[in-house]
Amino acid sequence: MACKCELRRKIREAAVPWVPERTVYMDYNATTPVDPRVIGAFERACRRTWGNPSSLHSAGSAGWNELEQLNSAASDFFGVNADGFELCNSGTDAIAAILFGLCSRKNDLNIITTAVEHQAVRHPLFHLARKTPLAPRGYAGSVLTLPVDYNGMLSVPLLEKTFSRTFPGPGSTALILSPVNHETGSIQPVKEIAAAARKFGALVILDSVQAAARLQPSEWAPFCDIFCISGHKLYAPKGTALIWSRPGIRLSTIRRGTENVPGAAALCEALKLMKLQQQDEIKMLEALCRDGVSILEKTGLGFTIETPEKSAPGILCISFKSDVDLEELLFMLNRMNICISRFSACSERLSGQSAVLRAMGRPAKRASGSIRISLGRFSRRDDFYKLASALKTIIN
Repeated sequence: MACKCELRRKIREAAVPWVPERTVYMDYNATTPVDPRVIGAFERACRRTWGNPSSLHSAGSAGWNELEQLNSAASDFFGVNADGFELCNSGTDAIAAILFGLCSRKNDLNIITTAVEHQAVRHPLFHLARKTPLAPRGYAGSVLTLPVDYNGMLSVPLLEKTFSRTFPGPGSTALILSPVNHETGSIQPVKEIAAAARKFGALVILDSVQAAARLQPSEWAPFCDIFCISGHKLYAPKGTALIWSRPGIRLSTIRRGTENVPGAAALCEALKLMKLQQQDEIKMLEALCRDGVSILEKTGLGFTIETPEKSAPGILCISFKSDVDLEELLFMLNRMNICISRFSACSERLSGQSAVLRAMGRPAKRASGSIRISLGRFSRRDDFYKLASALKTIIN
């Protein structure tokens, strides 16, 4: 759900024209621009392979081939079997399908998560924990949220202790977390976490929506039973996502309608491009963040870097040391054609404390004065110079 806060009303009333060519876009974690090469694949499918893949004729067969090519490209990029993929509409839908699907098949499944997860994870877990009407009928399991350390990481010894004391039975537990935090870029020790989970026969589910674009798949994909990704975080159009699960895992709430064939073709092309470019993009984003911090520090504005030293490339969370009206700050940045956010785009608020930073042990003042800068494929060093100049004008 898009934000309903006062800032949205002010932005709409200000009617600042949205001209992408003149805009400094620093909110890639919310969504990415569509790569022109991906647009080409989308348009080709709209023109040539628009048949319903379920139809038993040549037009349907052409549409089905697009889905198979997507599965093949995803298998090649993530290094997993191609038969494990399911196409759906969004990362949020994927996570809900995973959690509700597992719990409808095993109604006593216990779920462990962390205190820094995205709203897309927290929302279905809220309904499962409280047994609301949205939860699968008869669900009787429990939901446990574990704390993280100052760097946003889950403690492996704590996880093992939780398994042994609370959910000791094999197959009784599933763990869901994101390898890359959407707000700070913190990286979870996925390999070690998965090893601990498997000692106790627990499923490992990864919300890999942010990780897919910022970490090489070899760092996380081999260490889970289920993961999901979203096309619009990978320079593809909105409306496509993928769930992958190991053989033998069934998610009963997935209901396949008519597949988005052009979207599948676009996501296929996006994954092929990621396969070719990801290593270079990671290096570029790491260098860009280092330069960006240096540029911002030269403004003389007091701020604290909240992103841990070990973090995903292209994500920079900072908090201002002085009292800053964040709603006014983001409004003025928008008037100066600079797009930045605080929390995830799914948040229904702008003001207040960052739940992620508070969970990471940050003081209330710092958690109340944070912004998130997220970069991507089309970001440039000059973006930071423009941001630095704008911040000096607004804050000073």
